[in-house]
Amino acid sequence: MDQRIAEQNAAQKAADQHTIEITLAKTDADIADSYAVVKELRTHMTDADAYAAQIRRQMEDGYNMALLRIDGEVAGCGGFRVHETLSRGRYMYVEDLVTSPKHRSFGLGDKLFDWLAGQAREKGCAQMEIISGVQRGDAHRFYHRKRMTVKAFQLVLPLT
Repeated sequence: MDQRIAEQNAAQKAADQHTIEITLAKTDADIADSYAVVKELRTHMTDADAYAAQIRRQMEDGYNMALLRIDGEVAGCGGFRVHETLSRGRYMYVEDLVTSPKHRSFGLGDKLFDWLAGQAREKGCAQMEIISGVQRGDAHRFYHRKRMTVKAFQLVLPLT
């Protein structure tokens, strides 16, 4: 545990030497700037133009993309929507959460996650949810460290 605290302190010191800001993507340039980072998570997105078109379609349906910039460069992205259902009430669903490999160990994932949780609270959400592939052990450790719990199984029926 002491090593983790030391690593977090070192990451915080490194991050403090940089300008970090989190904003919502609004322009085509913002979306284009997010592509290289999101591609790290969504490796099937191999065409920047198709990616931008899909993000725009998703935005028309309530999707938001948070961009974490370090010294002006996109280093993390968090795609999310706010939903309301009978079973969960009002909640934020985080669809995409990724930081660039080049900028890992600066505590940026923590900053982006905490920003998203703050947005969820501001929007009156009772909870924030993330679905993560079973193969993503590192991500699961991160989510557990951020006090997320496993609440359900996601069951899928492929239709194609």
